[in-house]
Amino acid sequence: MFSGTALVASLLPILYVGGLLTAGFAVSLLLRRISHVGAFRQLHPWIPLLHIAVWGPIVFILEGRLVPDFDGPRALGRALGLVVLAIAALPWLRNVFHGLVFALELRYHIGDDLQVGLVKGRVVALGVRALTLRAPDGTDAIVPYERFTSETVIRLNVVSRDTPCEIEVEIPADLEPARAALLARQAAALSRFASPRVAPEVYLAPLHGSVTRLCLRIRGFLFDREHEERYRSDVVERLHASFTAANHSANHSASHDEPRDHAGL
Repeated sequence: MFSGTALVASLLPILYVGGLLTAGFAVSLLLRRISHVGAFRQLHPWIPLLHIAVWGPIVFILEGRLVPDFDGPRALGRALGLVVLAIAALPWLRNVFHGLVFALELRYHIGDDLQVGLVKGRVVALGVRALTLRAPDGTDAIVPYERFTSETVIRLNVVSRDTPCEIEVEIPADLEPARAALLARQAAALSRFASPRVAPEVYLAPLHGSVTRLCLRIRGFLFDREHEERYRSDVVERLHASFTAANHSANHSASHDEPRDHAGL
């Protein structure tokens, strides 16, 4: 019969390994969610690196704990087992390696329109071993990074060098959504960093799932990716000025209408 202390001692390694794996999967799930949130756009190119930064130490710790030293009569069997495991993991490791290289180069971004072989779509998510392309009909295709080195990759906006840039802003409560959309379209088109070849797109969307509070999703195009942050800042500045002017105009009109209402009474 095992004593309580012996039972706890036998369960500790299992709890230790399970805790590490649970923490790794939890962080990976969080990073996956972040990769779909526009507010964390600046982190999107670095998500593959963050995945590796999380799982690298975990794998190192587990390797030291689960894989004994290669000595004794079973050393050959253990070595062969690791070789088989490494060979089986080669495709996955190749994709992770290519994802790491692409992340360091900042080669692909959320919102890029790409064609990889016969697959065409817009980059909507960056993972540790693959990215997701969304086709015009709404279907998603998960493309491993290895295919980016073995197949032809075409940037669909390469001819005009126009670069998409997405911005999400909240609509003020006292501003009509149609008016806000018009001001946003003007701000995105009139920026000095905007592409003259492609018109911006503006969509209304619910804010935090509420249809009573709306936000604008602006998809503008700039003439060079180097100016992406400048374009984003310029559009936000123009929107702030436009929304403030529209609010003052509405308040001014309301103040002029009040005396007329009293006079009518």
